[in-house]
Amino acid sequence: MLAWLRLMRLPAVFTAVSNVLCGCFIASPTQAPPTLQLCLLALATAGLYLGGMVLNDVFDAALDAVERPERPIPSGRIKRSTAAVFGTALLLIGIAAAACLGISSAAVAGLTAIAVLAYNSILKSTPAGPFGMAACRFLNFTLGASIGLPLGSLPDATILTAATALAVYIIGVTWFARNEAGTASRFGLIGGLLVLLSGIAIDAWLISHKGATIMSIRGGSMALLLLGLNLIMRAAAAITRNVPRLLQQTVGLMLLCLIFLDAVLVFALTGSADRALTIILLIAPAVLLKRVIPMS
Repeated sequence: MLAWLRLMRLPAVFTAVSNVLCGCFIASPTQAPPTLQLCLLALATAGLYLGGMVLNDVFDAALDAVERPERPIPSGRIKRSTAAVFGTALLLIGIAAAACLGISSAAVAGLTAIAVLAYNSILKSTPAGPFGMAACRFLNFTLGASIGLPLGSLPDATILTAATALAVYIIGVTWFARNEAGTASRFGLIGGLLVLLSGIAIDAWLISHKGATIMSIRGGSMALLLLGLNLIMRAAAAITRNVPRLLQQTVGLMLLCLIFLDAVLVFALTGSADRALTIILLIAPAVLLKRVIPMS
C-alpha cells in the first residue's frame, strides 16, 4: 500500500485541491457552492493530479532506474504496466467527477488530462516542460471556476489573473526542480526562484486592485511579503549548498506554500476568513503525510 501512495505522491494532492477550491471560492465570493459540488471538485482534481503523478513515473521509469532506483516502479514493487492502467483510470475518474458538475467542467477536466499526458510524454524533458506543468495547474485552477459556466465562456479577469499568477509560480518551481536529483546550476536555481517570486508579485498586484476590504488587502499583502521572504531564505540556503536533499526539501516547501498562497488569495479577494481557513487546513494532512511519503 505504501508503494502505491508513494507512486501517487499523495501529500502533494492537497495542493491541487487547494488550487481548485481557491478558484471556486473566488468565482463565487458571496455564496459557496453546495458541499456535494465541492466534494466533486475535490474528487475531480484529485483524480487528475494523482493520475498525472502515476503516469509521470510510468514515462520516467528508465530515467528513475538510474537517478531514483528506490521509487516504486524501478524498484520492482509495482509493475509499469499495472501503474499505467491505474494512472489512466484515475484520469478518467477525475473527468467523470467533473462531468457531474456540468459540461464546462467536463471540458476543462478533459483539457487538463490532455495537458497532463502531453507534459508526461513529450514536454517534460524539453525547454517547454515548465510551461506544460504550468498549463496543468492553470487549467486545474479554472476548473474550480467552471461550475455553471456556459460552454465556451471564459472565467472573469480576476480568475484568469489568479490562474496566471499560479502558472508563473509553477514555472518557477518546475524550473527550480528540474535538476533536484543531481547537482544543479546555481544560475538555473536562481532563475527559477525569481520566476516563482514573479508569480507572488502578480498575486500582490491582484490583491491591491481587487481586494474585498482594506483589512483583507493589508493582511493579504503582508502575508505575501512574509511568504516571499521565507521562500527566499530557504531557497538561498539550498542554492548555496546545492545538494539534492536540500533542493528536494525546498521544492516540497514551495509546493506546500501553494496552500498558504491560495488561502491568502481567498481571504483577500472575498473577505471570508472561513473559506480561507477551509483551505489552510489542507496543510495539516499534507505535512503529516510528507513525513513518510516524498512530495517530489
